[in-house]
Amino acid sequence: MPPRTMKPCAASGCQVLSRNPKYCDEHAHLAKPWGTRQGSGRGGRPWRRLREQVLKRDKYLCCCDECTRLGRIRPADEVDHILALAHGGTDSMSNLRAINHVCHLAKTQVESRAARLDR
Repeated sequence: MPPRTMKPCAASGCQVLSRNPKYCDEHAHLAKPWGTRQGSGRGGRPWRRLREQVLKRDKYLCCCDECTRLGRIRPADEVDHILALAHGGTDSMSNLRAINHVCHLAKTQVESRAARLDR
């Protein structure tokens, strides 16, 4: 079988040619195997349990400021941090609320716009 063709390394700024599938020998550590984050981060079991507790507490109804102010009833399918983690919020039950996907998108856009203006 003929050897693999030489290809440039996929690491940013590296132009070394290698026969390896993606990275040169120097950057081989960047090719991490899938599934190394088992149970960590937002998809982990602790977050899923906390998320379910918040949805049950709020009776699967949206509790965003807009829906509360208008008396609007929408099903909640996500959990929102009232004070974002980036601004010092926590994953405590008092900082979490059930929210509808559409309301969550709108809230995120407002927060993102405000953050861009604060720069």
